[in-house]
Amino acid sequence: MNLPQELLFRTQHLADVDVLRGMGYATADEAALAHLRAIRGSAYLGLETSYRDARYDEHGFLEALCRCMGLDESESLTAIEGLNERLIEDRAAFRHWLFADTDYVRGPGTPIFAMAFTERFRRLKFPIGFWRLPWEERLASACQKARDHMQESGGKLVTWGEIKRYHYCFAEQRSIVISTTGEVIGEQEDFDPPRATFGLKGSDENLSDLFVKDDK
Repeated sequence: MNLPQELLFRTQHLADVDVLRGMGYATADEAALAHLRAIRGSAYLGLETSYRDARYDEHGFLEALCRCMGLDESESLTAIEGLNERLIEDRAAFRHWLFADTDYVRGPGTPIFAMAFTERFRRLKFPIGFWRLPWEERLASACQKARDHMQESGGKLVTWGEIKRYHYCFAEQRSIVISTTGEVIGEQEDFDPPRATFGLKGSDENLSDLFVKDDK
């Protein structure tokens, strides 16, 4: 069973409030409505995000949705377990990302907290299952992401300066170098740019990451 496709097919003609009512909600809870909509666009049917309301967590919500749509319980539970296993494997895999390189060297007077809070602007993540795509498709996506980022940023990053090139980081300390026009111009090994962090003493957590949701 392809559960994501099946649920999309069975719910696309129904009003969200009616689906929630069938799942046991007395009123159209805004958080539940948002989670239901997110499920339709998620390869993992919402299991990649933590969710909890008065009735369900993310797993209970999905199971209730399957029951509401009349899916065979045994088949749907098997499919959900398969999604869980895939999600665990994807989270354990190397997370591919794109680095906007400005050749930045910290000068005197630049506060570390400013660098930490803008670090995310130069580290652009791909979806966690991105590594499964064929190499040619991943590389093309990385080049397009570089072009899109150049256009959106105007070629400059707050704190970091003018973008010189991009690195598609596809493995530990390995990258494909991409020009600002989105063309492959080389490959680099031992690529490990320092990460600016700012946190509480004794903690490795970057405080700025607490204010930004992961793009999953």
